[in-house]
Amino acid sequence: MIDAHRRVFSSMDIFCAERNDPVKNAGADRWTATSKGLDKERLLFAKLQSSLSFADTLKIARFDHDEKSLFFTVGLELPDEIDFLQEEDLSGGALTLILSELSPRPVKSTSEIRNIVEAEDKNSTTGYKGHSYASIASLFPEIRCFSTKKLAEDETNRVFFLLCLSATARGMLWMNSRLRETLTLIAELSPVAIPYRTLCRSVFDTDPSALFMALYRCLEALYAYSHTTSLINRLGIDEPWSNVAQILEETLSWRPREEQSLGTLLRHAVPNDLRAILSAMGEGDLEDGDIVNRATKRIYNLRNSLVHYRPFHQSFHPESVDWNVLCEATALLVLHVYHSTITSK
Repeated sequence: MIDAHRRVFSSMDIFCAERNDPVKNAGADRWTATSKGLDKERLLFAKLQSSLSFADTLKIARFDHDEKSLFFTVGLELPDEIDFLQEEDLSGGALTLILSELSPRPVKSTSEIRNIVEAEDKNSTTGYKGHSYASIASLFPEIRCFSTKKLAEDETNRVFFLLCLSATARGMLWMNSRLRETLTLIAELSPVAIPYRTLCRSVFDTDPSALFMALYRCLEALYAYSHTTSLINRLGIDEPWSNVAQILEETLSWRPREEQSLGTLLRHAVPNDLRAILSAMGEGDLEDGDIVNRATKRIYNLRNSLVHYRPFHQSFHPESVDWNVLCEATALLVLHVYHSTITSK
């Protein structure tokens, strides 16, 4: 606990020193006042389970203490209420916990920091009982604390994703509300097949193609499904398909061919999802031809244009794509394909 307080105040000392405005009582014994009982217990015993950092001032983390899971957000502009979590008042112990473990950067000037941290310390202030948590919290991005009953470990990234989506409701430059609501449905799917951490990062990216690529990776995670489940059935293996796919790649360097696997998955798609994807990329005459093959080629070519840098791919023009429609249709595609290939078995 002492070390945690020291790390917090040392970080502010360093912040000011690096900007040539050093704190006069740098290194002195200082701490944030904490209350006895639960507040101090959480500082002492809450265990960091997972965290994500999007920027020095934008972070999210899960801690577990007793029978509760605590989710902390730093710098996220969230709505007043989160449906699936109970918000708790921030306290001195919780504040120190977050600042010492996640090390967010202060958002106030060095003079504002010095006005607070230089005001008192153990050596110069008679009866010093610590800085008020409100004064220290004011120097950093907004920190909020939410709790729920203790969750399974693999639920963490799902909650992170829902919190990130909630934050996009304010200030998102390109994503419309319909797309955001559709993305919320993704959180119903198993983390085994859904790269939630990648999705979390993509929703904060100002480039819409980042979200499309994150959704594409959701499909990519299922490429091995049909091959591995066939092998499992023929050999009578009692293992999850994801474990078998991982073992095959690690031991035999086997992985499914990408475009062919995408085409196999899209046979489970709802045709209207494929039509919307093609329409978003400017495809007309959607009633003719094999829509699965057409969608497979367009999706795979778009993926290649985004991840490769070769002259052939530079003819692609991102502004020609309706990214809201494309990402919404791709999210629905992920949902329908997932339910058709996994949950129906």
